[in-house]
Amino acid sequence: MNIVAGKAKRQVLICGVQYDKQLKSGTMEVQELPAIAARLGAQGVEFREVYWKDRGRQIPLVREALAATGMIPTYATFTTLFNRDPEARQRLLADLDDARAIGAGMMRVFRGEWPSGPEEADMWDGAWAAIEKAGAYGMHLALENFSGSVGNKYRQIYEAIQAINSPVMVVNIDTSNYVRNGEDLMMAIKRLGPWIGYSHLKDVKRTNGTVDVTYLGNGDLNFREIIAAYDATGRQFPLCMEFGGGDDPEAAIANSLAHLAAL
Repeated sequence: MNIVAGKAKRQVLICGVQYDKQLKSGTMEVQELPAIAARLGAQGVEFREVYWKDRGRQIPLVREALAATGMIPTYATFTTLFNRDPEARQRLLADLDDARAIGAGMMRVFRGEWPSGPEEADMWDGAWAAIEKAGAYGMHLALENFSGSVGNKYRQIYEAIQAINSPVMVVNIDTSNYVRNGEDLMMAIKRLGPWIGYSHLKDVKRTNGTVDVTYLGNGDLNFREIIAAYDATGRQFPLCMEFGGGDDPEAAIANSLAHLAAL
C-alpha cells in the first residue's frame, strides 16, 4: 500500500538499517530485503554500500529480487560529496556505479568538508565528477544533514545546494538528525522545501537531555505535521524509514507503516 497523507500519495521504503545486525553478521543478505518490504506493505528498499559482502554476486541477485517484487530501490553512501582523499573521490564514483547497477534513481550523500579556497580545487573537481556522473545516469544526489558529519546544519545544506546549483542535487530531510543537531526540524523543512527530494523517517525520544532514535509513533515527533509540511512543498518524493529494528525489525516496520497510514 502507498501511504496517503494530506494531498500526497508517497512511496515508503524500508532500509538495511532495520536489519543492521543480521546483514553485518551474515545471517541474512541484502537480496532478501525486497521480499520483506513487499510482504510488509512497503514500496521499496534503500540499499547502502556498507552491507555488501560480495558485490559481483549480490548485485544481480538484488536486481532479480527487485524485479520479482516490484520494489523500487534507492541507495546511500557514507562517502562524502566533497573529499580531500583522491581514493574517496573514486569510491564515490564507484558507489554511483553500484547504485545504477541496481536501478536506483537516488543516492543519499553527505556534504563533507567545504573546500576552503582555490588550493582545494580538486575537491570541487571530485564533487562535480560525481554530480555529472549522476546526471548522466539519470540519478539524483540527495544531500543529508548527518549529525555525525561536518556541514550538517540546515543553513550549510542550503548554502551547498545554492553554490552547486545543479538539478541533480536534492535534499534528504532526516527527521531525527535536525533534532539531534539542536535545530528546528519544521523550520529546516520550510527553508529547504524547494529542494527536498527524499526523506529519512525516524522518531525521537527526548529524555533528560538525551535524544534516542526509535520507530515511528514511539517517540515525540508529530508526523502528521511533518507530512503536511512535505505536502505543502508541492513535491513528490519517497519516504525511507531509517530507524534501527532492534530485536523485532518486522514489528518496528509494521508499527511505523501503521502510524503513517493512520495520519
